Amino acid sequence: MESYAVLLLPFFLAVTIDITTQCPSNGNGAKAAHKSGEVADQAAPITLATIRKKLKESKIFDFDDPTLNDRERKELSKLFETIEIMIAARARQPFSVQNMFATLRLVERVVKNQLKDGQISESLASKFKWEKLSNRKKREKPMYYIDKRTNMRVFNMIP
Repeated sequence: MESYAVLLLPFFLAVTIDITTQCPSNGNGAKAAHKSGEVADQAAPITLATIRKKLKESKIFDFDDPTLNDRERKELSKLFETIEIMIAARARQPFSVQNMFATLRLVERVVKNQLKDGQISESLASKFKWEKLSNRKKREKPMYYIDKRTNMRVFNMIP
């Protein structure tokens, strides 16, 4: 019986090592596998179409606005070309890193930067209603307080 254990132990050890070295679930292997497309995302990546849809749904900007003139439409197309380039760079990241709130904030930063650089007009920038983008809610109570006696954090577990 002992001889079988001695013979089978190296076999099981070799199989286990082989399996764990092929698994991309840890370290750089996971990132490389995810970027190469070997590991599929759980959801579809955020695209320019989904950004436009979300901007319209949240009433931040309406692309069908009849008050947009030809110059503003041209500026808008250049603006979204810039955003598309930035989104393509972010698309290589896992979906958990991308979220719509951060993407809309990215659009807001691009609009403000292009306005500052003079690439879009003040009239076009004023048509974006950024105040309609919800801010993250602050907690009424702090997450923790410092206990004076122990000088340690005591976390409030009740939300």
